Amino acid sequence: MNQKTASTAGQDLVDGDLTTGNFTIQAQMPMGKTITVSGYIYARSTLADINKQVDLLHDVIDRQRTKAEIPELEIKRDQRVIQLSQIRDHLVVLSKKQDNGGKLSSAEKRQIDELNINIERIKEDITKGEKAIEDARAALTKD
Repeated sequence: MNQKTASTAGQDLVDGDLTTGNFTIQAQMPMGKTITVSGYIYARSTLADINKQVDLLHDVIDRQRTKAEIPELEIKRDQRVIQLSQIRDHLVVLSKKQDNGGKLSSAEKRQIDELNINIERIKEDITKGEKAIEDARAALTKD
């Protein structure tokens, strides 16, 4: 009798092994996507074998989630860059008014202070976003 063997998550399987069940792991991904992975439980699977297989599939899902998050992180970062540019443009308009001898209202003066604070916050957000993208890419290259 010629039997072929294969290995899945550390478990040796022989052609013809009976499956006694299956499992499905489903996860919500960024941008409304869903990922589903499935595995089988074989007649001679031990609890440790099943846990290794489930852990392996969880690792697959985690990697795919990280991969899917990168474009979302890039979009968020790009939106913050655009927002930063718009705030700077508005700040320039107010500064020119003041430089040309125009008198700023108290609301406009407050707005300048708030814009400067927002610029710093957005710059921090952009830096954090770039770091998150780098970290996600680095996590993908580890595998």
